[in-house]
Amino acid sequence: MKIDKNLLDQLANLDDKSLSAAIRMIAASSGVSLGDTKFDAASLDALRSAMRSATDEDLANAKNIFEGYSGQ
Repeated sequence: MKIDKNLLDQLANLDDKSLSAAIRMIAASSGVSLGDTKFDAASLDALRSAMRSATDEDLANAKNIFEGYSGQ
């Protein structure tokens, strides 16, 4: 999955239930189980704010971090 500014904007516009489902799907596709984790409205709003304000540099840094972990 290519994560870019367009995808982050789409995710940020999802309602709480859909965003929670998307988070679970992305985590599962990366091999991470979130179990019964609940996402409260304040946390989802903070995530939306972060996604909307992410820059191309932020995305590049996140990609580098992820690639570092996935290579271990």
